[in-house]
Amino acid sequence: MDVFEFQQLRQRSNLDRLRMSSVLTQRARQISLRGLKLRFSSLSRDEFTQKVVRAWLQEDCPENFIPSSSESMWIQDPLEVAVQLHNLLMSLQIDYYITGGASAVMYGEPRTTRDIDLVLSIALSQIDALAIELEKSGFYIAGLDEVRSGQSKILQVIQMESIARADLMIAGDRPFDLIQFERKQSIDVGEGQVLYYASPEDVILNKLKWRVQSGSEKQWRDVLGILKIQRDLLDVGYLQEWASDLGVLEDLNMAMEQVKI
Repeated sequence: MDVFEFQQLRQRSNLDRLRMSSVLTQRARQISLRGLKLRFSSLSRDEFTQKVVRAWLQEDCPENFIPSSSESMWIQDPLEVAVQLHNLLMSLQIDYYITGGASAVMYGEPRTTRDIDLVLSIALSQIDALAIELEKSGFYIAGLDEVRSGQSKILQVIQMESIARADLMIAGDRPFDLIQFERKQSIDVGEGQVLYYASPEDVILNKLKWRVQSGSEKQWRDVLGILKIQRDLLDVGYLQEWASDLGVLEDLNMAMEQVKI
């Protein structure tokens, strides 16, 4: 993406960029669905459904997972699942924020996203109540026993109608974990419906952490996209303070130098 295109994106609102990403994700699924139909035209409906599920969920595909709806629901707006999860969590008085790629595309360069990452402020004693409501609302849940036993901090959920996946991550209790809840952003996505997102600075910091762990260049591209578009709106002092604390200050400085901040 060139300088002119980033200038154009900078003039858009966070919601504009979020909706652009949603459209890209829907179109990607439409194209994928058409391609799979052409390639596997001889399969029965159930066999084809399994092929789609495995293609879209990949290594996260549960054994024998079957969507509960028709193809038209498989390409719904990803924001609808985020809204459903927001309303469910609010009904249980569980605080949360959206992070990862679903936040990066709002603050930076729009792209397709595979899933939604939510961080929850939740006690282990609330997990079973959350699981009950998720299942009532049409979500398949993986990793519940591991979370109950403390072996994992991630619930993987899949919306049965849309095959949309979300990772529900239990927040830690370190200072950086706690301050992200204080700094979360409330975004109106239309008709008075809000969603909570991590701040752009916290998305950058987490992306830099995840890049160190995974070596993923997608994380780096997201960081550069947010820096290029948010620029003067960012709290650079906050970024530098926490980057130093998290051990990613050198990477932050390199990214800021690359985009001339």
